[in-house]
Parts: sequence; structure tokens; C-alpha cells
Amino acid sequence: MSDLVKKLSGLKLDRPAAVTVGTFDGVHIGHLRLLRSLKAEAAQAGLASIAITFKGQPRAVIDPSAPVTYLATLEQRTRLIAETGVDSVLQVRFDDALRRLSAAEFLAMLKRAANMRLLVTGPGARLGHDRMDAESLTPLAGQRGIRILQVEAERHASGVVSSSAIRRSLAAGDVRTAAGMLGRRYRIDGKVVPGDRRGRELGFPTANIKPAGNLAVPADGIYATVINIGASVCSDRRMAATSIGVRPTFGGGARMIEAYILDFEGDLYGHDVELEFVERLRGEVKFDGVEPLIIQMNRDVSETREVLSGAV
Repeated sequence: MSDLVKKLSGLKLDRPAAVTVGTFDGVHIGHLRLLRSLKAEAAQAGLASIAITFKGQPRAVIDPSAPVTYLATLEQRTRLIAETGVDSVLQVRFDDALRRLSAAEFLAMLKRAANMRLLVTGPGARLGHDRMDAESLTPLAGQRGIRILQVEAERHASGVVSSSAIRRSLAAGDVRTAAGMLGRRYRIDGKVVPGDRRGRELGFPTANIKPAGNLAVPADGIYATVINIGASVCSDRRMAATSIGVRPTFGGGARMIEAYILDFEGDLYGHDVELEFVERLRGEVKFDGVEPLIIQMNRDVSETREVLSGAV
């Protein structure tokens, strides 16, 4: 029995269901459009609305060697989906039992486990190992008393909204476009871990952040960010000039996220923080020595204050 069937059986539904299934990576504005359609259509038809989110990307199961990153943690995704007001959010493993199903078998399984009457899909969705699209699947679904609703794509000034498009924006350092497609600033949850204390030696002590899970990290460079510090420290939001990169001025090294928190003194080691990316200030540069680097870091801090004025 697949994890999906177990989770659906555990709901003990008292009425038929409207269902949507996906990873919902980032829960961007296109996902929100789909989820709101699910809720509205279910309410109109007297159905229970169920959003099923895979814990991991299906392609990670299909091809374990493929690199996979995420735009939100599983906890973030679940919370954002639940905030749309759907009746149930299920976290489900994409396992071999699901992988082996054809589109027709997948529909039949949802019909048996949840008495599904409506399946809501996003644009370009394909189901089953035979990769059937919504148009091809509609007649087959109709024979089983299931209606398929395909929600239109959401568009942004930069093009069609998708998780892949958001990842491309982040890879280019374009955190403003990513925020427009997400409907909120891109955020990285992480834990503050010990670093090489280089920033402290330069007069700019930083919080070195290890991202939770396998979150996508924006392009190397300097960013104006807002850091959310947990209640165990001061329950505060502060401006931060954040560097992502390998520190080429000092010969390079492991890629790190280092946040210099403005107007803050304290020990954050071991604490969980959340970093919101507002704007990329510049790319990472190799300087000819420490003094030019310190001059530029002071400029970065001043520009961070300017960019974030009124944004914290």
C-alpha cells in the first residue's frame, strides 16, 4: 500500500473529495491560484478539498543522481497551503508504489481511497508513468465519474510563473523577480553555525547560516536582506548585509551564507534564523587586499540601510 493511500484512508472522509496533487515547490502565485480554485470548486459542489504535497521531488526518486533543490521547506509548504483554507493538507512520500502507476491506475486509486469526484491540475500537468496530460485523461476520468479541471497558468511580467522559472531567477541573483513570482520575498531558513571568524577580524562579525534541507541559494554576491531572529534570542527582525560566495579575496573556500546584522550584538550560534532576500547589491568580487574590501563592505552596509529603509 502506498503512503498516499494510507494518508487518504486516515482522513475518514464523510463526503466525496476534490483533490490536487503535486510538490508545490515554493507555493508560488500559480500554486495559490490552483489551490483557491480547488477550494472554491469543492465548496460549490459540496466536496472535501484535499491538497496532497509530495515530501520530495518525484524526479529525486526517478533519478536519484539528479540534483534537486527546493524553494521552501516541507513545513513552509504545508503551512502556506493550509493558509489557503483547503480542508486537508497531506504530506506524502512519492514512493515506488506511486511511481509504477499509470495515469488510469492513479485515478482509480484516488477514486477508491477518497471517493474523488474532482481532480484539479496545473498547466502542463502529466500523470502516471505514461505521462498523460489532462486533455487526454478527461474522457477516461469521465467514465469513472471524475471531472478534471485544469487551471490556467499564472503570468508575471517576466513570463509564465513556475518553480523552475523562480529557481532560474535565484540562480541569476534576481531576487526581486523571484519575489514577484512567489508573492513574497524568497526566504532561507537555517541554523547559525561557526565560521572562520574572518568577518569579526574585519570589524563585520557575521552569522554563518547553514540552510535547512536542500533549499536553493541565490547567486553569489552581496544582498540587502532582513533576518528574522528567533524568540529565544530577541524575537526581532533586523537589517542584514548578506554575502553569498567563496571569499575570493582570501583565496576562496566552501560556499557560505554570511549575514552581517546591522545594529546587533549577541551570540546566535546554534539558533534558527530566517533570511529574507530583498535586493542584490552587487556580485562577489576579488579585492586587492583587505583595505579595499573593508571600504566596499562599509558601502554595502550603507546601501543596505538605504534599500531596507521602511522595509523591516
